[in-house]
Amino acid sequence: MAGTANAKDQVLREKRSYGFVTNIKDYCTNCTLAGFAYIANSRLHFTERIFWLICVFMSSLGCYQLIMEYQRSFPTRAVSIVYESLPPFSKWKFPAVSVCELAYRGNVYPTFVEHIKSLGFDENGNYSYDVETGVSILLYPALYNENGLKGKCATLHVNCPVKCANCPLDNFRQILTWYGANCSDLFVECKLSHEPFDCCRYFRPLLTPFGRCYMLNSLLNNEPGSKHWLPNDLDPANQKAVINVVTHLDVQISVINAEDIPHTAFFPPGIPLITKGLSKYMQFNQIVMKNDPDVKDVDPKIRSCLFPEEIPPNSLYKAYSFSVCITECIRGLQMKACNCTSFLYNPTADPRYPDCDLKGFLCLEATRMMKPDSRVLVNNNKGNNASCGCLPSCNDGDITTIYEPLLFVRNQNDFYNGTLDMPFLPTDQYRRQSLRTPLDVVVSMGGMLGLFLGASILSAIEFVYYFTVRPLSNMLRARAARA
Repeated sequence: MAGTANAKDQVLREKRSYGFVTNIKDYCTNCTLAGFAYIANSRLHFTERIFWLICVFMSSLGCYQLIMEYQRSFPTRAVSIVYESLPPFSKWKFPAVSVCELAYRGNVYPTFVEHIKSLGFDENGNYSYDVETGVSILLYPALYNENGLKGKCATLHVNCPVKCANCPLDNFRQILTWYGANCSDLFVECKLSHEPFDCCRYFRPLLTPFGRCYMLNSLLNNEPGSKHWLPNDLDPANQKAVINVVTHLDVQISVINAEDIPHTAFFPPGIPLITKGLSKYMQFNQIVMKNDPDVKDVDPKIRSCLFPEEIPPNSLYKAYSFSVCITECIRGLQMKACNCTSFLYNPTADPRYPDCDLKGFLCLEATRMMKPDSRVLVNNNKGNNASCGCLPSCNDGDITTIYEPLLFVRNQNDFYNGTLDMPFLPTDQYRRQSLRTPLDVVVSMGGMLGLFLGASILSAIEFVYYFTVRPLSNMLRARAARA
């Protein structure tokens, strides 16, 4: 009985094996792929069938090599940047503008001075300039020098004839909000193309690594079409590309791309207004970057850039740019070093990234993380622990200074006056265009498979059919015939 059972199992295995071979032969005989029918044709001499087997193998190998070469060259040939001329007298947009507080030479807002006085006095009973400098370093990063905070705030003063002034221990975000200059305290007058506009309506505040700044038409705290977005389309027939800003206090005024953030690591074209009663003037040139719509279909790693709306999941900003990416990278390094971050690297308070207190800032200084800009920029794409891997923005154009006079005009008042002028109409622009979209990939791959093997979409459906539907159909017919 056991021998009979084994014999039956052997027969069943042979039938299954024979059925699978039959399916393969049936597929090769009837499929639309070139050459397979000759290989499966038993009426041909075996030398002919071997000849076609070699031909199919060589064609498959050639197709594979060509597809692999196409994939290897895809990242370097997917997009292209060209330089093209603009139509004459076409309208164009004035770039974004940032106005950042400087506190140059201790010129801080009066309420801030009153706050320092309320903290106490130095060991001689006088106003504590050390505390003022220490707190100013935290609120106005442009003032920071290596180990400057430790020299002003690390020592606790106790031997004073009256109440001793010491640096505040925490709450620096609120200190800047309470005792710094607000918008109406800072601005006197603003003009675009010699037409005045409401400074505080269109310049929106933003905490940045450069300190507190007021941004005009920035994607980081605004959006086109909102009531705070200044119409910046200029007609060259009757409008000039010039902006004038008058302030009460020291500021740094710069022209930047709409998605960029003022940063101590970057120095966009601009002028520092640090001398009361003087007018400063600068001329700049702008070449914008335009992107074809199908560029967005290309993978960011292949096009080597990100659009402002392609925001990483952990970002605290409303738009992406290279400067924003560097800022968030530094914030991450600060968290690793001291488990807190400078409040200026968080536009809004976030429990994931707690603001540093005084002890935390001293830790950042000890680990050289107070302003690690140059080190982070150098290591950006080196793959080490301090590497950020930041990509540029796809909309990142070129803004360059072309003229800044050495002699300045004295005002008839005690204000700070800055003028940024683009005297020449832009005649050219960069354009990023896609050379290989997903549709191009499909067409190219399909062309290679069709050229070497005569394959198509129906060939793939045909393969599935011959090994699923066709065997099932044969089995059902055979069962019906036995019945």
